[in-house]
Amino acid sequence: MKIEKINENKIKVILTLSDLKERNIDLSALSYNSPQTQKLFMDMMILAESQYGFLVGDSQVFIEAVPVPPDGFEIIVSKVEDDGEFESIQKYIKSKLKKADLYSKKKAKKISASVFIYSFSTFEDLCEGVKSIGTNYVGESSLYKYNSNYYLVFSKNYKNNPNFESIELSLNEFGEQIAISAMFEGFLDEHGEKMMDSNAIEVIKKYFK
Repeated sequence: MKIEKINENKIKVILTLSDLKERNIDLSALSYNSPQTQKLFMDMMILAESQYGFLVGDSQVFIEAVPVPPDGFEIIVSKVEDDGEFESIQKYIKSKLKKADLYSKKKAKKISASVFIYSFSTFEDLCEGVKSIGTNYVGESSLYKYNSNYYLVFSKNYKNNPNFESIELSLNEFGEQIAISAMFEGFLDEHGEKMMDSNAIEVIKKYFK
């Protein structure tokens, strides 16, 4: 796997069939929602951050895969700063593909950056983290368990939570923030155990003091 920085908002990732084989990914069964593909994307983002300081942050992400003969392909990852720009990209792709099935071709995928996920090694740490934010957070939240860790998923809404930075600082004392939350949320949906579907923060505050 080779990563090149095109500009501040765009990188190019070059992958070969050997790269996929090393990760036990079958090209014919490659799916965005598979854990192998999600792990591959996470590895790409971690490598891009370490090499070039390329951070997704709050940006939406546009992904395009292009075959590269004889045995590889390149993936262009672009940060999109506003919804209008993303909608323009979507219209361009739909026009380019005409009546083709956009979803099945996997030409583009909008990744929501509107969620935060924190991992806690124990349930006690989770409860302490939730208590630490007090009444600062307003919004939806859910709770998953995967392996022995607990994952708190909640919406990143600055309108309802103007002091979101203080929430992050409080949670950082008891847990660890997942770097690519939107990608990992899909992984948890498929492989994690959903313990609380909604209002997890309120439930924990009420019953686990």
